[in-house]
Amino acid sequence: MNLSTLIKYGALAAWCGFVAAPNCGAENQRWLDPYDVVWNTPSQDSRGSMPLGNGELALNAWVEPSGDLRLLIGRSDSYSEISRLLKVGLLRVRLSPNPFQNASGFSQHLHLRNGLIEVAALGPDNRISLKLFLDPDRPVVHLVGHSTSPVIVEVAVESWRAEPRTIDDDSAWSMQGAPHPLIESADHFPANIPAAVAWYHHNETSVVPETLAFQGLASAASAVRDPLLYRTFGGYVQARGFLVQDARTLVSDGPVHSFAVRVAAPCVQVRRAEEWLSVAAGLAKASAEPDAAERRNQRWWGNYWQRSWIKATGDDTVSTVMRGYVLQRYVQACEGRGAFPIKFNGGAFTVGRNGNIADSDYRRWGDSHWFQNIRHMYYPMMASGDWKMTDPFFELYESVRPLCEARTELYEAHAGAYFPETMTVWGTYANKDYGWDRAGHAFSEVLSPWWGKTRNQGPELVGLMLDRWDYTQDTAFLRKRLLPMAASVLTYFDQRFPRDSSGKLVITPTQAVETYWYDVTNDTPTIAGLRNICPRLCALPARLATPAQRNLFARIQAACPDLPLESHLVQGQTVRVIAPARNYKPERSNVENPELYAVWPFQLYGVEQPDLQMARDTYAARGNHLDVGWGPDGNCAAVLGLTSESERILLKKCRNSNAEFRWPATWGPNFDWLPDQNHGGNLLNTAQLMLLQSRGRQILLFPAWPANWDVDFKLHAAYRTTVQAILRGGKLIELKVTPGSRAADIVNLLAAGGQAASSN
Repeated sequence: MNLSTLIKYGALAAWCGFVAAPNCGAENQRWLDPYDVVWNTPSQDSRGSMPLGNGELALNAWVEPSGDLRLLIGRSDSYSEISRLLKVGLLRVRLSPNPFQNASGFSQHLHLRNGLIEVAALGPDNRISLKLFLDPDRPVVHLVGHSTSPVIVEVAVESWRAEPRTIDDDSAWSMQGAPHPLIESADHFPANIPAAVAWYHHNETSVVPETLAFQGLASAASAVRDPLLYRTFGGYVQARGFLVQDARTLVSDGPVHSFAVRVAAPCVQVRRAEEWLSVAAGLAKASAEPDAAERRNQRWWGNYWQRSWIKATGDDTVSTVMRGYVLQRYVQACEGRGAFPIKFNGGAFTVGRNGNIADSDYRRWGDSHWFQNIRHMYYPMMASGDWKMTDPFFELYESVRPLCEARTELYEAHAGAYFPETMTVWGTYANKDYGWDRAGHAFSEVLSPWWGKTRNQGPELVGLMLDRWDYTQDTAFLRKRLLPMAASVLTYFDQRFPRDSSGKLVITPTQAVETYWYDVTNDTPTIAGLRNICPRLCALPARLATPAQRNLFARIQAACPDLPLESHLVQGQTVRVIAPARNYKPERSNVENPELYAVWPFQLYGVEQPDLQMARDTYAARGNHLDVGWGPDGNCAAVLGLTSESERILLKKCRNSNAEFRWPATWGPNFDWLPDQNHGGNLLNTAQLMLLQSRGRQILLFPAWPANWDVDFKLHAAYRTTVQAILRGGKLIELKVTPGSRAADIVNLLAAGGQAASSN
């Protein structure tokens, strides 16, 4: 198998353009150093681990009191045959004699600007240094060690999956409650590999055909590429000068002063497991030189931190906010370039409950992607300039669109696509939500009342794709990806719902997200989504869309219902506010505020827009206050120019670290799991919206940023624009807009509360 064949198996091959960009250099990012995470004692268990990653491959690293270094490796695509997202595996690195035992100083240091962990110890007769980093172009981990006194190095593969297991918890959400045992196969440990040890998990079976048949979609099987069958993942460990002690252990050929270990951990779908071994060996060979891999890694991180930044200074409050923002943006880079999107419920950095290694594959809410949650990690990538990192999110929904269109035809007898709120990676409902007891139910009936009738996901997906178009002006993305998706989503609405006497859509059956289930017509999340995307689609240059697409967009825009309003008592006065739906039974089933979808994400109301006070009254009257987790109140407050409220929520988000964990950005679990990634995405988005909002051609500067927080930032706006600004003592002392022609579109909102101070 040649190198070009190997590269096609690595998700990172598509990202080489980032690495090839001009080297901005980690040396230019010394402002990050105060936010490095440094521990001066070993950790008791995996709850004391640090995250590291290259976007595709990620790991938790910690040193135990014994002196052993542990590496718990994860990916976004390591799905088992029953659709659980598994850890790739665990390594233990042991040095003998233990250099940490009598050391007078110990340090485990995450260098943010280099994406590198360094472990160091100073003993009476020895200095030891371990460097841990990943190749940014390949799923390969590097561990480089130096010791002034010679040590024997042992690298051992450990496994809690040595035998087949029966799974019955919610980490297998899509299959939980199945009428048969859920059996997950054991990992394999092949022997007699020359100069290497390896392990892998290989799916000989898949629950995809069973799910398709169960949900009445067997006739649409040709629209599905089974992502589980033959999926194979694991690790391939090599080190020059090491010997194979047994099928799970490498050991140095005697005491050494220096060593370099590399672990290739690809995930591929191959019928024969031997093919995975060939891919892994090729990747290990292609990344054989640790010095070259480290230079590539430093270059990648230098470019990443250079794309955007927020550098705020001030009191302890500002320091807390800065640490939260920087660490979360670091984590998104570590896990944001995989084959599948970042998992909202822990991402790639989950660890076993109570530090139990045998529990490492558990995550609450399991394997499915939940639209309301997954979106939060991707909105902030627009302003940070990390547009390419949105690919896994969009590609998931693009890949399942053929099945979703086939399901519409089978279930509802018309064309177009809708997407379940809780969706497997092949596009079906999670069987647990679909409902195992089908007696008396048609295939089209979804038994979960929480979101079974929601249809707001498609318009919001198109809205986020339009954001990427606005920011990048990438016509290939528009034509090949955005427009086909928009046409499919709007065709669904065009053919699914009737019109009233004035030609407006009557959207029912529906519900207002998970909050209002009963007697709902024209729910605000769906209406706000349509009212956001239709004018933007109609405004596209005519040459970029087909006549059929343009006619469809115009037809739905003309048929889009008005946003529903209602009266509400706010601070003793009856005022008009945005309603959750035109009609609904006011019985709450969950804590979302569906009326605020009109504020965020769809920004139909906000600073410098009509009816701002009505939108602020709606925010004040909201039924639930959602400051953490997937709750978007901070984003809404920033869009509405509510500075003190935005500040309060952002600070609360950045103080949401779980006390049982050493890593400061272990958010939650809130509504979900640890570390809570939709909480982290919300945190990034709130901070960005406080500083800069891109609305059409208008760029709002400091719409909700506290005047007493000094800041130097670089963020992105629509039309391939970057804005760099420095605020000192409440005064704008420097502003650079690129291209310069966009400076005329800046609206400078320096006064607290989102009132315009000046306008250019």
